[in-house]
Amino acid sequence: MLNIEESAVLNTSAGEVWQAIGEFGNLADWHPAATTSTLETRGADTVRVVNIAGGGVLTEMLEAQDDEAMSQTYTIVDGPLPVADYHSTLKVTARDEDTCTVDWTGSFKANGADDAAASKIISGIYTAGLSALRKRFGEV
Repeated sequence: MLNIEESAVLNTSAGEVWQAIGEFGNLADWHPAATTSTLETRGADTVRVVNIAGGGVLTEMLEAQDDEAMSQTYTIVDGPLPVADYHSTLKVTARDEDTCTVDWTGSFKANGADDAAASKIISGIYTAGLSALRKRFGEV
């Protein structure tokens, strides 16, 4: 398994950041690569369908949501990314009343690309999202 970890320290309270990113269906509201994101219920599962800038559709399933701990874990069900067995967690942690850290971690196997290329793509997705949060909230 390959592992990617990216983080950002933001100049905003953890609660404010979680309010902006904690809703599983609102990815397009804060991530620049998502043009739209919608939620679907498939049996007992909550699924996010994301239209990606430049084309392509990504389907992700919510595995765990803990609003108190400000943590969300999801898997990729289907999409154009060169990965398999993808699991990811997005977590916000308060540093103090006015600053927080956003950690985005993922584990996966490369599928359709070599390890370095797959890792670069996933890292790029995380850093693009975190960069958008830095612009929105300010970085410490």
